[in-house]
Parts: sequence; structure tokens; C-alpha cells
Amino acid sequence: MERFVVITKEDFTVLLERLLGAYQVIAPVEREGRIFLSYVSDPAEVNMEYKGTTLLPPKRFFFPEVEVLFTYRVTGGRVELYDKLEEVRGAKRALLGVRPCDIKSLEILDKVLIGEYKDPYYAARRDGTLIVGLTCNEPDEYCFCAFTGSGPQASGGFDLLMTDLGDRYLVEIGSDKGERVVNLNLDLFKPASKDEVNEREEMLKRVEAEIRRQELPDLTKVYEAFAKNFDAELWLEYGRRCLACGKCNYVCPTCRCFDVYDEPSLDGSSGKRVRVWDSCHFLSFTRVAGGKVFRSERPSRVKQRIYHKYCYGVDEIGEIECVGCGRCIKVCPAGIDIREAAKRVVEL
Repeated sequence: MERFVVITKEDFTVLLERLLGAYQVIAPVEREGRIFLSYVSDPAEVNMEYKGTTLLPPKRFFFPEVEVLFTYRVTGGRVELYDKLEEVRGAKRALLGVRPCDIKSLEILDKVLIGEYKDPYYAARRDGTLIVGLTCNEPDEYCFCAFTGSGPQASGGFDLLMTDLGDRYLVEIGSDKGERVVNLNLDLFKPASKDEVNEREEMLKRVEAEIRRQELPDLTKVYEAFAKNFDAELWLEYGRRCLACGKCNYVCPTCRCFDVYDEPSLDGSSGKRVRVWDSCHFLSFTRVAGGKVFRSERPSRVKQRIYHKYCYGVDEIGEIECVGCGRCIKVCPAGIDIREAAKRVVEL
């Protein structure tokens, strides 16, 4: 099987119809002028022409904002549990149109939620999901993936990776799972020519060159600068600006902090255990027994998040945990730009 194949956009619609018959399909859709990843039931809903990233990252389909882990019932002095994991394991999904930076973010989450710790819910969703990526034809103003080693090309983590060549998509096969999809639909695909592969490479070079006009430092190599400037005055400045709203955590594709609570019925005869996203920016995040809050001041919470991206990730999993998607910059009501912060730290 060739590593690169081509499918026309007309035939891609046919492929979508077939995928809808075999998978739960998640794809980019446009709502009120914004692009979201969402479950779809009709090819007409899918928008593969979007620019930049989706508003929310794909992590929410593997690590949901609110997730019931299990329910329980108390009868006759016995507790009966129903683990939601069985439902998760039964799902067969196809995730379409994810950018290389988001593909990289899933690889980072894998290192924590499958590698360092085994989260069975996350692992089951990953195992049951086909990843079909889509490279960028032009970057968004907030994109800086070229400086984090996560784009505009993807080196792995996908089953199929598509590039828009106008009237057709060049498709790179990245796994056995992706190859099976192509083999089952050979009437829609044809081998790619050398010129088409070269066209993709030239396009990605143009995208990278445009991103690199920002003249940022290599963010994969800022560990020492951050370690040296832990007590720099700039953190007080960012702390005064930060509203501690947590929006940056929620839109970040690699943030994975969570809280767990039990929700019993009023009579105590039943209930459920729920996991929800949490934020290191929240005052309650480091509250412990006795009411002590270890990060009571906002500068320490701003610093915690940024250091986790460029420093602590290197300690924990061997690489930075920022993929340069720019979502945190886009949604921050205080105008805090993580690119600017990293550049300032390096220049101190």
C-alpha cells in the first residue's frame, strides 16, 4: 500500500457517508460563525474548509468536561455498582479534521493518562477512535505551533492525515487502522503522484514560514530560562492582570486537572460518582484540610500554569506541554499572551 493516496472532494463526501454508517463521527461544524468539533449525522454539516483551530480542543471527546464514572444503588445492605466504562468501551468513533497541534496534544495526554497513570475511560475512548487529521493551508493569527515542535506537519499520532489541494485531498496513511479504511474504500482513493506530495510539502513550508514571522524563541528549549527566572517581577504583573477565570485551562488541549465528587440521592439509596474539569487558576484548587490554600495569590497561579507548559512537563513526561494552538491567547479576557510571556522570560 502506498503511503500517500488522493481522494477528490466529491468522493470524500461519499467516504463521509460510509463512515457515518460504521462510526460515530465527530467533525468540525460551524455555529454562529465559530468552529466546533461535534457529533454529526449528515456530510452537509461538516466544514473541512475552516481556518485555524476549533474553539474547543478534541480532549473533551476523550476526557469529558463532566463525566459520570459509575452509579450505585443501596439495597438490602448491599451496594450495587454500574461502571460506565462498559458503555465507553462499546463506542466506535471517527474524529475528523483535527489539526496537527491537536494530534500532538493527544499524544501528550496519552503519556499521562495511559503512560504514567492508566485511566481506563480515556484509554477506551482512544482505542475506539479513528483519528483523521487535517493540515493547515494557512495559520490563524494566534498559531505558533512551529515554535513548539507540533506543526504545521504531524510526525505521528494519526491514522490518516489530509491536506487540502484545492479539488482533492492528499492523504497520508499513518497506521494499520488508517490503511484498513483506505483498503475498504479503494474505489474512492488513488495513489498520489510525486508532484502532489511535493505540493503538500511546499504548502506546509509556506505555512511554517508565515508562523515563524513572529520571531519567537524555540519553546522546546526554554527550560533553563524559566528555571532561572522563577521569581521574576513579570509574574507579579501577569498576576495583577489575570482574572483567574480558568478559560485558558478549559480551552487548552493538554490541561487535564480534574475534581471528583459523589452525588447521592436525598435518601441515600442511590447516587453517582462524577469527574469534572478543574483549573489551577481557581482559588479552591490548592485548598486542603483545615482550609489552607497553597496558591492564594494570583501570580502564583498564573505562573503555575505557564511553568507546567514549559518546565514541569519536561520533568514529568520529557517534553513541553504547549502545542502552540493559541486558544488560551484567543479567549483570555485579560489579554495575557503566553507567547509574550515565554519570550520575555527568555530575554531576561
